[in-house]
Amino acid sequence: MAHILVVDDDVIFRSLITRALEAIGHSVVTCENGRKAVDHIEHAQADLLITDILMPEMDGVETVRAVRRLQPQFPILAISGGGPANAADFLGLAQVFGATETLLKPFQPAELLAAVSRLLLAGPSPN
Repeated sequence: MAHILVVDDDVIFRSLITRALEAIGHSVVTCENGRKAVDHIEHAQADLLITDILMPEMDGVETVRAVRRLQPQFPILAISGGGPANAADFLGLAQVFGATETLLKPFQPAELLAAVSRLLLAGPSPN
């Protein structure tokens, strides 16, 4: 199965995503911000990045941009609930900067697993 990096500042949401992915056999590493995620991608193997958009230190759009500079073909799933703003706007911006696919919070585990399967089957992103 795949090695997936999950980035979200919400510990509960990170845990829910991790449990859903591990339940079907994926290996998961988690980070609470984009800076740590970029460092992980620079120094360790991963097959997919799932990143929240609204986070402290380094937000998800900055994370997507940094990962694209390091690995232009890397599959990235951006997720967001948008906070007080419109989540669709943030997710659209993430796609402009290189997210392969987006998912609006809250989502069902089946939606997450379907998106992960699509990205892993598709292989490297064309971005």
